[in-house]
Amino acid sequence: MHKKIAILCMSMNIGGAETHILELAKQLKKSGNEITVYSNGGVYVEQLESFGIRHVKAPLHANTLSNLIRSYRIILKDFKKNRPSVVHSHTRISNYVAGQVCKRLSIPMVTTVHGHFYSDFFSRLVANWGCRSLAVSEDLKEYLVTNYNYDPQRVILTVNGIDSERFSRVDPLKAKKALGLKADEKTILFVSRLDRDTSAHIFKFLKLAPIIHKQHPEAKILIVGNGEDFEKISDEAAIINKQCGIDFIRMEGARTNIEQYTAAADLFIGVSRAALEAMASGAPTILMGQFGYLGLYSDAIKDSAIKTNLTCRRCDYPSDQEIIQLVDRCLTNDLSKEISDGRNLVEEHYSISKMAETAMEQYQAAIDDFRPYDYLISGYYGCENFGDDLTLECLMDHLKEKKGAVLTCNKKQTPLPEDVEMIHRFSMREINKRMKQTKVMLLGSGSILQDTTSFRSFFYYYVIMRMAIHNRCKTMLFANGIGPIIRKSNLLRLKKLLKHIDCITLRDEKSYKFLNHIGFYDNIYLTADDSFSISKENIDPQSPCTMAERKIVGVNLKIPHETPDAQISSLADGLFYLAQKHNLFYYLIPFHYEQDFKSLSRLSSMLPNTSYLINEMQKPKEIIRYIAAADYQIFERLHGQILSTIMGIPFLPISYDLKISSFAHQVGIETYLLEHQNLCKESLIANFEKIIEDQAIIKQKLINYSEKAKMNVNVNKEKLIQLIEEY
Repeated sequence: MHKKIAILCMSMNIGGAETHILELAKQLKKSGNEITVYSNGGVYVEQLESFGIRHVKAPLHANTLSNLIRSYRIILKDFKKNRPSVVHSHTRISNYVAGQVCKRLSIPMVTTVHGHFYSDFFSRLVANWGCRSLAVSEDLKEYLVTNYNYDPQRVILTVNGIDSERFSRVDPLKAKKALGLKADEKTILFVSRLDRDTSAHIFKFLKLAPIIHKQHPEAKILIVGNGEDFEKISDEAAIINKQCGIDFIRMEGARTNIEQYTAAADLFIGVSRAALEAMASGAPTILMGQFGYLGLYSDAIKDSAIKTNLTCRRCDYPSDQEIIQLVDRCLTNDLSKEISDGRNLVEEHYSISKMAETAMEQYQAAIDDFRPYDYLISGYYGCENFGDDLTLECLMDHLKEKKGAVLTCNKKQTPLPEDVEMIHRFSMREINKRMKQTKVMLLGSGSILQDTTSFRSFFYYYVIMRMAIHNRCKTMLFANGIGPIIRKSNLLRLKKLLKHIDCITLRDEKSYKFLNHIGFYDNIYLTADDSFSISKENIDPQSPCTMAERKIVGVNLKIPHETPDAQISSLADGLFYLAQKHNLFYYLIPFHYEQDFKSLSRLSSMLPNTSYLINEMQKPKEIIRYIAAADYQIFERLHGQILSTIMGIPFLPISYDLKISSFAHQVGIETYLLEHQNLCKESLIANFEKIIEDQAIIKQKLINYSEKAKMNVNVNKEKLIQLIEEY
């Protein structure tokens, strides 16, 4: 499931939340998503970019008015250009800025609570925790619900996912050598942001450092991290080093090769993600941080550690003497049991995949909050047209697990499942409202974007799709035929529209070449009419009247209502001649009931005892059964020809439109094509005789094309479902 995900935080420097974001972004990218991180930059930016993750610098590190305004403008501009599916914010500053942008652009926002923050009336008033949230521990979920009156049903627990492979594969001796440490030096490691709210435990430990040195003169203390307290801690470390007479404490600054430090550590002291990374490396870990103390990790404190996300919140510090004794124990005793417990904790509860899965779960929930409907379909529906009703049924079969609605001009005449909503195609206010709640807007199968039959029709579909683009739906032309376009103004409209369409699948080569000719090549796929998704094996032929001794021929002729009786009589004479010569019986099938029935009724009256007229509007599945019962077809409507192709029934193609001739060329039977303007008794007889004579050749061509089309038609469904799931 590919999505565009925007991740926001203050910076990408050393810190638990920052490392959480780094690993989350990498795992989401690995899963096929497109990730962009927005922050003030830092040491991890290079890692992000080397992994193919885009980074946009925005001053989200401080809440001054100028920084907030600059960040808003940077993010707004980038979101407009590279619209994300969902925004994931990790700090209160980014929550506020991203929340304003998301509100303006109607983008769902998810947040993560990484810690407790002071919350006065004003901060609660302006806080924005998004429509869904993640908490890294149960107590932080409680904090969010209690202090911000957040709906607990919209918060789920996540974990600080650790790349256990990365932290377990480094050789300790090689790591020590790389860091300039001797193999026999006992290394005590701290990894933390060195800010006022995160370095209290380091100051506390530094007071005890001279005693630790006396007990273990071979020991070294390494402090990795940076922040506003870095200079203060460095000064204090320099004083202690001078007292000890050696470089007992090393200030390493910000580093990205943390796996080398944790591999080299004989003891780690810290909390949260850094503690988990040390456990994954096999370092004994004392959980001690700014919020409290839990002691040396083992299964005995497992529940307390998980409950507080290894932060020791509300856990009292012991005496200084107890800390000194614990450090001495850790540096002198075998702690293989505690090391094993730590590794097991990481592998069982803090995997990167679990962290990414919970994030994706909330992303999808947030998107569904904003866009609860998967699709909205527009097309020539509700007009008693067999071809459009047939392709709509195919679409509904593709979307039976999805939720959406169809635009129609007649709700009673539109065959849809009960759970699919119908909206009248001219209820523009209702359509606009639904578009704001819909992921994908598509034009259903058919030659919809053309202006040979009606300028108004073209303009209507153009307006509908422009509305969808304006309402930030993803858009698709689904198995369409495009063109011909006669008016220059419509060609300009078409070009303007196509620039914003996310995916186009085309049912015929001429449409594909037409788009290439006018300069469009991207996101265009030559597939097949969606009717080819119908399986021949699932069709049950039905014979409405007993004519076992005769061969059945399905007939549909697109005869205008004003056609003189003499002309229809001439066609009837041709059909009667063929019936007598080849022992035929005709099924007269109205595909567009309103347009075809009257003319076919007149033809039927001239073919007594030789024809059967389907005299009422029927569902596509019933009409298909009549077609399947025939041995030959004489069809002018495209979907009659398509179904004949699926079933391998030889047919005489009669062309009244470019799409018919295009289909005949694709199938390879253009030599049998009869143009509508040349349709008469003589041409009808001559061309049908060729069909009978070459029926074996024609049948093989139909089978060959149908097999190819069935493979191509799957792309229609795949691209549609992909658009919905990637929203």
